[in-house]
Formats: sequence, C-alpha cells, structure tokens
Amino acid sequence: MDTFFPQNNWEPFVYQRLNHLIQHYQQAGGTPLADQAYVVFDFDNTSAIADVEDNLMIYMLKQLLYKLTPEQFFTILTTGPFDFDLILEADRPNLTPANLAKDIIENYTWLYEHYIKAPQLSLEEVKATDFYQDFRAKLRYYYKAVNKHFIREAGQPWLTYWFQGYSQTELINLTREMLDHALVAPIELEVYHSSSQCPGIVGEVVADFTSGLRFPKELRDLYEAFQSHNIATYVVSASPIDVVRTAVLEYGFQVPFNQVIAMCYQIDQDRKIMAYMEDNTFITKQAGKTAAIQQLIAPQHQGKQPIALFGDSMGDYDMMMNLQDVKLNVLFNCLLSDDTRSIVELAHSLIHRPDARFVVQGRDENAGQLRPSNKSIAYGESQERLMIN
Repeated sequence: MDTFFPQNNWEPFVYQRLNHLIQHYQQAGGTPLADQAYVVFDFDNTSAIADVEDNLMIYMLKQLLYKLTPEQFFTILTTGPFDFDLILEADRPNLTPANLAKDIIENYTWLYEHYIKAPQLSLEEVKATDFYQDFRAKLRYYYKAVNKHFIREAGQPWLTYWFQGYSQTELINLTREMLDHALVAPIELEVYHSSSQCPGIVGEVVADFTSGLRFPKELRDLYEAFQSHNIATYVVSASPIDVVRTAVLEYGFQVPFNQVIAMCYQIDQDRKIMAYMEDNTFITKQAGKTAAIQQLIAPQHQGKQPIALFGDSMGDYDMMMNLQDVKLNVLFNCLLSDDTRSIVELAHSLIHRPDARFVVQGRDENAGQLRPSNKSIAYGESQERLMIN
C-alpha cells in the first residue's frame, strides 16, 4: 500500500482506508477545483480535541472580556423564539433559562460596575468574590443548557453570542489569545459551584468545563496530504465563522479562506458583531450542515458529493447518513450515547472490508491525542471502550 502521511496514532484500518482514498482520487498539480474530488471535515472534536467555541466562552468568562452593559447582556440572554420557562431539572421548577438570566445579570451588574466598566479592583480580587463565583457557575450552566435544548435559526437572535460588540478583527485577535492559551493549558476538569451567599431565584447550581484544547498532528498531516495531492479540503463547523477560520488558517490546517464554512452572524452599521444569526445563512449542524455541503460546496465540484466526511457527533450524523455517494465516513469516537452509536456499530461490522464506508477512530481524552484503536478512553478513566453501555 502506498502511504501519503505518517501513521502515528491512526487506527490501522482507518489509516489504510484513508491512504487508499488518496491513492484513488489524487490529481495532478494544476487540476481545476471543479475537477478535484473533495473532503469535508467537522472541526470541534474532529479536527481538534475539544471545542473552540466552548474554549472561547470560558476564556472570556475567566478574563471578563465582555463589551456589554448589563441591559445588553440581559437582552441577549432572554431574546428569541425559545421557551425561556423550560424547566431544566425536573425537581427544580425555578431552574429555567429566564430565572437563570435574572440571576446572571444581578451578578454581572456588580462585576460590570466594579471591574468591566472602570476597574476598581484587580481581576484576581473580583474573581474571589461571591458575585463572580455565582456568575461563573450560572453562566456556564446556562450555556450548556441552551446548547442542549435550543436550536439556532437564520435571522434570529442567538443566546450565547456574548462577543456582541466586538469587531470581527477584535474577535479574531481574541481567538488567537484564547488558542495560544488553550493549546498549552493542562487537560483538567474544572468544576464551578455557585455561591450559597447568592442563591438568587434558581438556588445553587454546579457546572463544569474540561480545559485544554489540542490540534492532533495526525489531523494536520491528513489535511496536508489531501491538499498536496489535489483533493480539495473543506471545513464545515457549527462554531462561529471568525473563530473557526482563525484556528484553521493560522494553526496548521492550511485550508483556503473560502473553504471554511461556519456559523455567521449579523454585523451592525458600526461593523460590530451582533448576537443574531445572519439572514438566509446555513445553520451548519445536523441537516443544515448537509444542506451547506449540497448547496455551497457540491456546485463547485460539478454537483458531486464529497469522497469523505469526518465528524464526531449528532451534528454530523445527518450528513453521514444522507450523503450516500460518500466513499468513506470517519467518526471520531467520543463515546456518545446517542444515535452515533449506530455508526460505531456499523463501522465495527465492516472492519477490514476494503470498501468499508464507515470507520471509527479512537481518542484518549486524558492525553488529548488519538490512539491506534477504534476504542476511546474517556476523560478521568483508564479503560478503553468502543461504546458506553
């Protein structure tokens, strides 16, 4: 078998299938884009281990880098076609997005007056207060709840775009700062407890975040192998467009600017970002990701589907199930307990078949790297698993 990139921690059968794909579809230099085969990568937890938007939100939270008045922040948290009275835990009727927003802004108002608007205390002093501890836990809890229960729509507000007020250039610079920090941060579970001194309406909550973002060399090598053999390479991500483009263009993936597709937001007359999805945009997860491939990418390649798809979650499930001409679907095994289990099961049944359309690549979440197996090791565990029972 000819090989086009180092094996390192690729699972052997995944590595074999990828090399066969490049061998079959490579083109001579100078081949027009329309005549090239192409591949589509998800970014978060596929091209990277961890999530760039998640890390950006935590970086802003830890540094209090918001450009929002309390009134503006509250508007973002409570505007849109969403059920703000949704009970988030069955035995806690007061724990709703609406009530969380009220508690969050009560704390944020103090933080805004004492630090964000005109610093009266150091950041370290502010972060030692009950106001900050409560704000951190409840904002993180809100972020995870919103992304679990609510779906973005084109032209509508989005509840967690707390970088409103930044210019695109400022957001790109902020993303660079975040990435430089996250890529060397230790991989550790951080647990955020709200303050018993600030119970607010919802009472005490607990939220968590796993620090440390990694861009595996195996993925950067694969991107380079596709592109150096004239197989067009695209990224379609559900993270904010300027955040993803910064990671892809500046941190070793080398994909052309216009071949990175992600969530787009509205820009106001002062060229500042708004917490609204762009009108008529693609919501680039689930069926919206499939539609973006069909309507934005395929027309550049004579209407053809990609030869390979790379993903990890339900955000990628639709494209893997519905784009039937795809030759190879690579699922990065995040040990999820959703319908991606069916892909894991299917891939396991096809292993070693030379025409297998589905393969699974394992990861070690403790080390932040791939592992040469289709089984993964979850953070905080030592046992490898193909699936969670």
